Amino acid sequence: MRKINWGIIGLGNIANKFGDAFYSINNSQLKAISSKNKSKIKNFKKKYNIENQFCFENYEDLINCPDIDIIYIALPNNLHHEWIDQCIKLKKNVLVEKPALMTVNQVLDIKNKLSLNKVYFTEAFMYKFSPHMNVIIDQILKGSIGELTHMISDFSIKAYKISKIFGFTYRKPNLMDRKYNKELGGGSIFDLGCYPLSLSTQIANIKKKFTTEDIKISNVKKNICESGVEISASCKIQFDNDFFSNISCSFENNSDQKTIIYGTLGNISFENTWKPNSNFKIKIESEKEKKIIKCPVNENIYSYQIKEISDQLIGLKQNPEKPAINIEEILLNTLIMTNWIDYKV
Repeated sequence: MRKINWGIIGLGNIANKFGDAFYSINNSQLKAISSKNKSKIKNFKKKYNIENQFCFENYEDLINCPDIDIIYIALPNNLHHEWIDQCIKLKKNVLVEKPALMTVNQVLDIKNKLSLNKVYFTEAFMYKFSPHMNVIIDQILKGSIGELTHMISDFSIKAYKISKIFGFTYRKPNLMDRKYNKELGGGSIFDLGCYPLSLSTQIANIKKKFTTEDIKISNVKKNICESGVEISASCKIQFDNDFFSNISCSFENNSDQKTIIYGTLGNISFENTWKPNSNFKIKIESEKEKKIIKCPVNENIYSYQIKEISDQLIGLKQNPEKPAINIEEILLNTLIMTNWIDYKV
């Protein structure tokens, strides 16, 4: 069977997690890498057994490589638009790390270029490809909790150091870390909040198709650090189909990353929404029944994403059950996300 050859642009922490997934995949392989950092290239080359000829210091050289079927862009957020654009111009398929783009205008620009150049393009929300999402969506479609009404969802991890000196609290973000650098597209909303936001729009769409014009954001709370980015944030998203979602994100504390989806007959709840593990469980409480569905996720969660996309590129799945996020969904999520970021508290 033909294998899909992947290339990675940008060799940070997320690229390492992505690269590890190829150890358990048989329909594709990590073929090429590119970074401005020679040390990272050296380490990646050794770790993943990349041939010399497929190690590039120039991103364009990788994109131009005829042996590569698809590029995974794992660069800082502020560089996504430029290199998505380059990939599309050179007719190369693209998986870009979330958030795909930082502004609505950037999304509209890429949308226009995709209409002129037929390439595969999607955003790297790996959880959407995981088997636990299939089970959750299936239970909703079966009517286990009745008609959908609202949901709550959170993604918080402790990634921000707070020092206390003589009774005073000091927050000193490391601007070398992209998470706290506004120019690099940092902030907890871009980094974490995009997850519960993307799930909210997906679940809301199951209830009933909605229009983007009438989506309203309220109950906004944000904690802004010295670098100008939010280290924690929350809001309520009201869709025009009588569905709403309360979402939150934070760099300040670890949470169980819980999601609860409510319906007229009960609710579905689950923890570790974004990174399910071998003990993953889905709890259903309704007027009809109370049950727990075990749904162990034993593989590297990025592997499901890579296998699914590779199958689509090979042509094995013309109508996948878990379609990749398309440009219209990216536009919707970017609109909500930027409104949340720009909202004056």
